[in-house]
Amino acid sequence: MANRYSKDPISLVVFGATGDLMARKIFPSLFYLYKEKKLPDGFRVIGVSRRDISEEGFREKIREAADKFDEIAKDKRLSGFLKLFYFVKGYFGDRYTYEDLKRVLEGHDHKIFFYLAVTPKFYKTVLENMKKGGLIHRNIFLLVEKPIGLDLKGAREVEKLLSKYFKEEQIYRVDHYLAKSGMDALFHFRFKKKYLEKIWSREFISGIELRLWEEKDVGTRGEFYESVGALRDVGQNHLLTMLAYATMDFRSRTSGEVVRKARAKLLRTLKIYNPRQTRHFAYRAQYKGYRKAKGVKRDSQIETFFRVLAFLGSGNFKGVPISIEAGKAMPENKKEMIVKFKDGINIIFPIETHSVKYQYVEEYKKILASAFAGDDSIFLGRNEVLAAWKFIDPIVLAFRKNLIPLRFYEPNTYPKASG
Repeated sequence: MANRYSKDPISLVVFGATGDLMARKIFPSLFYLYKEKKLPDGFRVIGVSRRDISEEGFREKIREAADKFDEIAKDKRLSGFLKLFYFVKGYFGDRYTYEDLKRVLEGHDHKIFFYLAVTPKFYKTVLENMKKGGLIHRNIFLLVEKPIGLDLKGAREVEKLLSKYFKEEQIYRVDHYLAKSGMDALFHFRFKKKYLEKIWSREFISGIELRLWEEKDVGTRGEFYESVGALRDVGQNHLLTMLAYATMDFRSRTSGEVVRKARAKLLRTLKIYNPRQTRHFAYRAQYKGYRKAKGVKRDSQIETFFRVLAFLGSGNFKGVPISIEAGKAMPENKKEMIVKFKDGINIIFPIETHSVKYQYVEEYKKILASAFAGDDSIFLGRNEVLAAWKFIDPIVLAFRKNLIPLRFYEPNTYPKASG
């Protein structure tokens, strides 16, 4: 792939640059783009963190992160790559941090991407100070990670904050699942094979199953899992995006915005249950031993597995049962879509299409390259985020009120309704 950005330098500013997101996802993905000559001339990374280190100390920290990626650690190009990294020390609420950052960016009349690799509680502080510091203008863009809020109310608050400072075309909401090769293959399978549209409807299809199984348990992420649970972790985003790609009506890919509008339009047709109705359409369970994980309450009611039966209220798949499920400590790793035809034929479509050496690197390569190129098709739009939460919220409430009893299952087994 040729370097498409050589005439358009880019600066990537990462807030929270000494954290896990930079070390595990952003840094290695940038290195491979650098290695493959897919970064623009004049590209550089400015890390912002309260960590008391120098610029050389920051580069050394990135070098240490490389030790977990043997291919990168052994690559002679690493030293040259590290010269692209700069550092601004400071607290997010301190105006001097933004004054220092502005000095670093001065004289660089080009695109600037700000990546909020911080928890959502810092968004308001960072954005307000960026505005006061004169760092927000038409040539800057924002990358922000899912989840956008933890419920519909929270999502609306985040979106209101983002729209206060940025236009929609300046915002890149990251859900790495949209960058998976399997999702891209699913999109092309649906919309590049014209003959499929004749049979891709409720007239021929009796049901669709979407599942994300992981053999691994929560490991060291117990505290995080306690704050969200499986449904909000992957149901509200990954699985509903899969559902949209599987069932949305789409004619031509003229722009990323058209794709995002098509996903949002589909998600708005989901039948919304009230909390009491959900007991007929949802199931939740927790693997035995979860409560012993670090950061988990001894009497935790958080689900590590869920299954929800969804229906669309209009369109080609109106009334077709669509099952979405995901879980930890499952019998095997399985990320797939199963389309069941009325004649008995099933199509199994894998979302994880190949084994990967380094988790997340391929996805974040695509995320960063797409953002730099101005392609927003693999990023979430405001309307689809809100539509997804509107569907998920009553189910989360039903879980919280125990309207759907919490079942238990043995690790590495499939949860049963009688569990």
